Amino acid sequence: METSTSLPAAASALGISFDGRAYHYQQFSYDRYADALGYAQLDQARPGWRQDRTRHQWRQWVAPTPQERVQMAAHQITYEGGYYRYGPWRYDLLAPALDYARRAPGLLPEQQAAQGHDEAGTVR
Repeated sequence: METSTSLPAAASALGISFDGRAYHYQQFSYDRYADALGYAQLDQARPGWRQDRTRHQWRQWVAPTPQERVQMAAHQITYEGGYYRYGPWRYDLLAPALDYARRAPGLLPEQQAAQGHDEAGTVR
């Protein structure tokens, strides 16, 4: 997943935004800038296209602070592609990742079945 926070000037002109994790065009979200750009160009090339004036609010995702990175390092939590990761699991926020890491310290991916989780990291 691309993680650069700077967008080309053309993106803004087409109405594409980036929230730190995903690219957005109108009500759609994309993992890749090229996908958002391609659809925006296709959409706006249609005869009779009109700009959608609906204001969409997207959560702004920011990288962890230096203090949060210290907490993460103490629990083997990483930040990749806009998500916090502990073992095989992915979290939107740091707090739940820290909570689980404290309850199951040093958990490795092969231990997930013994902890009652499926391959996707979902609690059974």
